[in-house]
Amino acid sequence: MQAATPVAPETAGMKQNRVFVLGSLSVGHGLSHMFDQGFPLLITEIAAAMGLGNFRTATLFAVRQGGASATSLGGGPVIDHLKSYWGLILTACMLGHAVTFAAVGGSPSFALLVVAVLFLSIPGSLWHLPSAAAISQRFPDRRGFAISMHGFGSNIGNVSGPVVAGALLTTGFLIWRHIFFIYAGLALLMAVFVWWSLRGLGRESTARPGRSLAVQFAGAVTLLQNPIVMALILAALLRGIGLNALFNWTPFYLRETLSMGTLQAGAYYALLTGMGIVSAPALGWLSDKWGRKAVLVPGFVIAAALSLAVVSVGGSLLLAPVLAGLGLFSFALHQIIQASVLDYVGEGTEATAIGLLFGINGVIGIGSPYLASVIIERLGGYGAVFYYAGILTLITAVIVAVIPLRNPDSATTPARS
Repeated sequence: MQAATPVAPETAGMKQNRVFVLGSLSVGHGLSHMFDQGFPLLITEIAAAMGLGNFRTATLFAVRQGGASATSLGGGPVIDHLKSYWGLILTACMLGHAVTFAAVGGSPSFALLVVAVLFLSIPGSLWHLPSAAAISQRFPDRRGFAISMHGFGSNIGNVSGPVVAGALLTTGFLIWRHIFFIYAGLALLMAVFVWWSLRGLGRESTARPGRSLAVQFAGAVTLLQNPIVMALILAALLRGIGLNALFNWTPFYLRETLSMGTLQAGAYYALLTGMGIVSAPALGWLSDKWGRKAVLVPGFVIAAALSLAVVSVGGSLLLAPVLAGLGLFSFALHQIIQASVLDYVGEGTEATAIGLLFGINGVIGIGSPYLASVIIERLGGYGAVFYYAGILTLITAVIVAVIPLRNPDSATTPARS
């Protein structure tokens, strides 16, 4: 007798396909970044509504960064240990977005807003750990391209986030609180999609036996003893501090210094945050083909030059192409640094490595928003952050230039279907 068509097994097989997994992770990553990159523009409205000065505004940025970094540092070994729960953890990230957005929208005071923003930082930071580990394991042969495609999803969110937030604020009948409630609803819908598409992630069979949590944390210490990994973390630290200054304060520069409305500021800000849609896949592919350093060093030099040029072009027609050029290298180069770190770690420690990369950067960079606020107050206003970021990016280029990076084609782990 002829057997019935095995519908369920085919569906399961489709969900284990590495292209499907990458696509699903990229969609979730895109929505997370749409939320993230709408946040700095919404902060301008929160600051105006609550009468916040630069110091208290910097506190919101610092708390957000501190929560994210703590999650990354502590979460990496835990995520590697809980591989069979990756899909459920990713679903929990979206549910966490929904709860914390609703909490931010309903915060009646600055003190409670600070607490809500602290917890708001956790889901987006946690998302990167299992997703980067799963991608690295499935694409050892095309790691730079795959990480960049995951970043391609985020760059769609980076473009849409400021524009959507700016457009919603421009309606005239929505205030910032309403927009956070809208975000909460979108996150709930995405949680359903993530549960459907990725709930089995990490449950596939593996030749490597499970490791205890103590062994995973010991692996983190071992990674920190690798001088090349530490040099890459330092490079990412300096670059990350510069990027955070740009992303946090550019909306204030556009609105306060150049007197743009919310929609126009959102559109210009989207050029800075989202042009990786164009560059990320190409730069990732080139880093796999030519080597990470051949892409990173000239990319950082160009990004530094463009950052130093922003203030000089002012509000002229040149501002759009300068911000767009800067945006080509914003997230895209950081994703190649992630791939460079993953080139040096073994299977089972990928989330730990990414957690260290994001976590150390975040912990040391917690003071960056305050430093940027001092620079703004003492050295010429909001435009000064572009010089600050440009100098840090130049230093990053020098560090990467002297690191003896491994060729991507040295990976020998077989790809998974």
